[in-house]
Amino acid sequence: MTNSEGAANNKNLWQRIQSLHKWLGLLVGLQLLIWLATGLAFNSIDGRYLDANHYRIKSVPEVITTPLASLEPLLEGTFGKNVQQLRLTSVLGRPVYELSIMNQQIHRYWADTLEPFSLGLEQIATIAKQSYSGHGHLGQVQILNDGSAFEVEGNIAVIATDDEIRTRIYIDPTSGKVLGHKNNFSDVSDFLFMLHFMDYRPSNGITFNHLLVQLVAIIALLLGMSGSLSLWHKYRQGQLSIRSLFTRKHGGIIKVYALESKLLIGQFPVGNTSLLEAINDDKPWVMSHCGGGGRCGLCKLRFKDNPPAPNDYDLDKLSQQELDLGIRLSCQHPSTACEVMLISAAQQRYWQRNHNI
Repeated sequence: MTNSEGAANNKNLWQRIQSLHKWLGLLVGLQLLIWLATGLAFNSIDGRYLDANHYRIKSVPEVITTPLASLEPLLEGTFGKNVQQLRLTSVLGRPVYELSIMNQQIHRYWADTLEPFSLGLEQIATIAKQSYSGHGHLGQVQILNDGSAFEVEGNIAVIATDDEIRTRIYIDPTSGKVLGHKNNFSDVSDFLFMLHFMDYRPSNGITFNHLLVQLVAIIALLLGMSGSLSLWHKYRQGQLSIRSLFTRKHGGIIKVYALESKLLIGQFPVGNTSLLEAINDDKPWVMSHCGGGGRCGLCKLRFKDNPPAPNDYDLDKLSQQELDLGIRLSCQHPSTACEVMLISAAQQRYWQRNHNI
């Protein structure tokens, strides 16, 4: 491999790194905007307007007065020694035994008769009505096949109301527990949480610990690494100066001349910026479509004397003849006291739109 081929490969490598850095920045920046927007929404909207429990009545433990059946048939005949925990609860005023088995399954029985626990649609509707304080009419019980949003395996029941916020009541038919209330306001809250936590599968319950968050973290790490490499490369090429970060340049004038003439058309003070930024400080005198990224090649200017050494972007966008004439990309070189010339009629027409020369 010749030296010129090696230099070309090295140039392409750094350009690919900088291009990757921009795309990574776009991805991370988009998610940052979403975080900021949703965070601002949560802080700006009154929490009462996002409340899912606007009409919910909290359940109160009931006093069990019904005589209980003996547990011996369950403990001896059905499950033997596999029972790990036994709880006594109540549903609709009727006692219920909950037996936790070694395989983490829960079996329920009516505690007064030892019959397997089950609820009919009317009983589910009664439970829903007891948890609701609104004035709306409760609709029919509907059974949903997926209860993962409430971390429930199997079916769940939902009863919709016709109140002003469209309250929906969710109940676990296997236990009789009210899983939660939802309404139009809480739907907005869930949507904001979905965006904020990047969890675009809210049916599984909103969580911050999932693959997409990890992926964005990796992209942010790559963004920092590619940015650091790009800064190091620019420093090696003389495009960055550590001293300029702490000191401000004083004095020095950039003089700009018209195309192929001695007519002075502009003077600009030297600053801690690129040559292009120093000239375009108050308005865009010199064209640039890439914002100073060295991609478009429109900001070419010719140094009248002592042109700076060309960098990778100069070598990529300029011909050898242009380089020999002292033409450089003004966005890729720091501003210093110098004299430069426009090099094309298009540049001159663009300049004339801002200033009559």
